[in-house]
Amino acid sequence: MMSAEIRIKYKKLDGRREEVDQWLRTNAGTGSARFGGREGTIRHWLNGDDWLYYSEFAQDEDQLAETDVVFLFKDERIATEFTLRFA
Repeated sequence: MMSAEIRIKYKKLDGRREEVDQWLRTNAGTGSARFGGREGTIRHWLNGDDWLYYSEFAQDEDQLAETDVVFLFKDERIATEFTLRFA
């Protein structure tokens, strides 16, 4: 399955989580967050979701700001619009 992957620094999304969540639910459909799993395996869990996101592992609070939040989308058009709005 092909999917569009968007990476955004955690600090760039800080304070915009509610705006991002609302936009995703309104424009991209049903999605979900992923937690856990071995590194590199999460991207294969899209399954029936239109989109999903997960944070890469940060060992401490200082690393969190530089951690990537990864969004995967089934629809490349939606991924492009999301990128233009938030990345």
